[in-house]
Amino acid sequence: MKRNMDQPIETQNQSQAQTPPPVQSVAPAPSPAQTASEEAGPPKKKNYTWAWILGGCLGIVIIGVVAMAALGFWGARKAKKELEKYTPNLEQMKENADKWNKEAEEWEKKSEDFRKSMPNPEDLQNEFPSPEESNPSMQ
Repeated sequence: MKRNMDQPIETQNQSQAQTPPPVQSVAPAPSPAQTASEEAGPPKKKNYTWAWILGGCLGIVIIGVVAMAALGFWGARKAKKELEKYTPNLEQMKENADKWNKEAEEWEKKSEDFRKSMPNPEDLQNEFPSPEESNPSMQ
């Protein structure tokens, strides 16, 4: 609508009031994708339940591995301390074992010398006759 500059403002307002409102055009038909999305409602949020479950399991496994490593480290240190307590005893045991081996060698040598110094039992039988042979009257 054109505004006429010659008319006063009041008459312009009256002429505008008398004109019918503009005709609105009809909206085009919605596409099938639009109707499906409107029927489904608001978009659904993604479900991360499996991610949380897998994350929790992974966390438990990691905690288990760390705990086992810490337990192994602690056990190794404990075993080392216990071995260090007995280390002086081990040294003493080695010294005793060496001493006993030397004594055993000495005894073996003495035993061998003693066996060599003893006469042969067969030779002794010939030198000393048996009592039966010496007394013929007993028979």
